[in-house]
Amino acid sequence: MTARVLNLGLLKAFSDFKHLVQDISRCEDALSTAKSMQEQTPSARLEPEITRLEKELEMYSQEKLCYESQILSDGDFIQRALSFYRLMVVWLVGLVGGFKMPLPSTCPMEFASMPEHFVEDAMELLIYASRIPKVLDGVLLDDFMNFIIMFMASPTYIRNPYLRAKMVEVLNCWMPRGSSSIAATLFEGHQLSLKYLVRNLLKLYVDIEFTGSHTQFYDKFNIRHNISELLEYLGQVPSHRAAWRQIAKEEEKGVYLNFLNFLINDSIYLLDESLNKILELKELEAEMLNTAEWEQRPAQERQERTRIFHSQENIIRIDMKLANEDVSMLAFTSEQITAPFLLPEMVERVASMLNYFLLQLVGPQRKSLSLKDPQKYEFQPKELLKQIVRIYVHLARGDTENIFPAAISKDGRSYNEQLFNAAAEVLIKIGEDGRLIQEFVELGAKAKVAAAEAIDAEAVLGEIPDEFLDPIQYTLMKDPVLLPSSRITVDRPVIQRHLLSDNTDPFNRSQLTVDMLIPNVELKARIEEFIRFQELKRRGGDFGMQSAKAAIQTTQEEMLID
Repeated sequence: MTARVLNLGLLKAFSDFKHLVQDISRCEDALSTAKSMQEQTPSARLEPEITRLEKELEMYSQEKLCYESQILSDGDFIQRALSFYRLMVVWLVGLVGGFKMPLPSTCPMEFASMPEHFVEDAMELLIYASRIPKVLDGVLLDDFMNFIIMFMASPTYIRNPYLRAKMVEVLNCWMPRGSSSIAATLFEGHQLSLKYLVRNLLKLYVDIEFTGSHTQFYDKFNIRHNISELLEYLGQVPSHRAAWRQIAKEEEKGVYLNFLNFLINDSIYLLDESLNKILELKELEAEMLNTAEWEQRPAQERQERTRIFHSQENIIRIDMKLANEDVSMLAFTSEQITAPFLLPEMVERVASMLNYFLLQLVGPQRKSLSLKDPQKYEFQPKELLKQIVRIYVHLARGDTENIFPAAISKDGRSYNEQLFNAAAEVLIKIGEDGRLIQEFVELGAKAKVAAAEAIDAEAVLGEIPDEFLDPIQYTLMKDPVLLPSSRITVDRPVIQRHLLSDNTDPFNRSQLTVDMLIPNVELKARIEEFIRFQELKRRGGDFGMQSAKAAIQTTQEEMLID
């Protein structure tokens, strides 16, 4: 009964206050846009709208003050509610056997039957309380921390991915941001935290790809933003960094590889989207600066174009901020653990991503991305270039089998040997470390050699029979495997790359996992035989040419003697 009363009373009030703050923010944005439009293209139609928005904003502000004085200032009441919810989570954990990991494989019916708002209200209250000064002083948070670590990566127990994401939001509120924090010991000295926090954050990062909601594509970026901030902080804590390395080693082809795959997917999408939006924004800006033509357009069209301009600004700012975070995370993870990046199913994808970013930042079109105030849009091309080059160098340092240069040169979309020297020139100008630049240039030289070798190898093989080509990438298969449902043969690294994002057969959408792949031994033997034959044929041709030249030379010498 107490939980229900709090759900309908205190938590409803907090929810209403949250929506009120969002309404104020929207109203302020609308007012700012309307005033900006009025300054650029004065219109009598806009005056009533500006007046209405100003009155609405004043009403919202008064309502906000009422909430703040009545609820947010009553610290004792909020602390009593926190005590109740602490009892709630201890009781819930008792239903599954107490504070111990791992959880039982089967969720007890008693726990599964509990109303979802029991957990959601506890998390919401913790989020609100974390934002009110001194409310958490003296409150024991260990039980909450245990509960969050236990359940945030356990869909068997808490199916709703958004509720598990809310647990990450709580941790994000507690994350130490200054020289000291009441919650620092929760992250750096807490037993369950040290053992399971990084692992469960990585797992949730992967799980959140598919929430089942129609807005899942956009929701995941906000949730992963919170996870990334936490991972970045934990990466600076030695004990958590050691746990991270251990997980990467244990889960090299499991959850950690999935994490890297989605991190790369997000980086590509966000940066690509941001750069395209910058080009669109510059077009709009050029339209507005052409005063003579702009003034001739109808007022309604000008207002709509101005609204789109401000909307694009916000999208670029958000996407670029998230892209910077993802690239920074890739730079950190590639320095700490390189092996997963260099797996056959991953290395070409990583190389293609880096080449594409390099092309955008130092290629022929880089001048079209120049902005008057890049900081306003979180666009830091020099810093971004540094991070991209660091990833290249980190992977080159860990590449003991020298496969990375070949992967770089194999990318037909973005690879250009000149980009490496162009990037090096920019890095020298901005004062990057000389050793890093040298290693990067050396990697570019290796990629150039690998490109030449690939051309020679292609010439040796000549025309390849279609049955030896992968049907997805149309490249020569090295390790052909049969898909059990569609009965189509593909190259193992290609299908493994696909399965990192989608566990279905790409030809008929039936369920497919890595362990279901069937090696096509007979076809592999024929491909290897084909390669051997073509190489012998080439060597035989070269030998024949050399024999012919030797015979001609002998004949000429005999004629000279005669």
